[in-house]
Amino acid sequence: MRRWLLALTLTLLLCVPAGSASAEGPGTGGRRVVLESEPAGPYVLRVVTSPTPPRIDNLYLEVRVEDAASGEQVTDARVLTAAVFETEAEPPIEAKASHDIAPIPTEYASHLPVTAPGVWQVSVRVEGEQGVGEVSFPVRVTGSTAIGTGLAVGLPVAGLAGLIIVFLMLQKQSEKQ
Repeated sequence: MRRWLLALTLTLLLCVPAGSASAEGPGTGGRRVVLESEPAGPYVLRVVTSPTPPRIDNLYLEVRVEDAASGEQVTDARVLTAAVFETEAEPPIEAKASHDIAPIPTEYASHLPVTAPGVWQVSVRVEGEQGVGEVSFPVRVTGSTAIGTGLAVGLPVAGLAGLIIVFLMLQKQSEKQ
């Protein structure tokens, strides 16, 4: 019986590796469409942020670029992303978006390692054969989620451990009778 309990406990602990609740990379940790069919010069853009909510050092943008006239996706443009903090107390952050880290190969993605919680003004600039287009929008970045991550991982594990303890106590009680 004790071997079974030990095996169950080890299995549960191995199923929840350290840091598993902190999402990294585009398209993980929840996604939010911030712009849909947004005109930007000769282009129409769709912009998605992840994770939800964006956190310090963890703001990813996914950008779909379409030709406004034809509706065809544009895959050979230069896409630049930038974030400026609301009070300009933090340095602006810029990154070139690429297909390399985009979840959908025909789209663009970039990582903006924002440095402070608060509102950041994010801009997306597209330069291509059709011309230049740019859009901007605010993004609220939250602080560290260490407590939230601990709760997200710890509560289910604690609940299972509690159930195991109750089960063992009931089994011992039934053996005494």
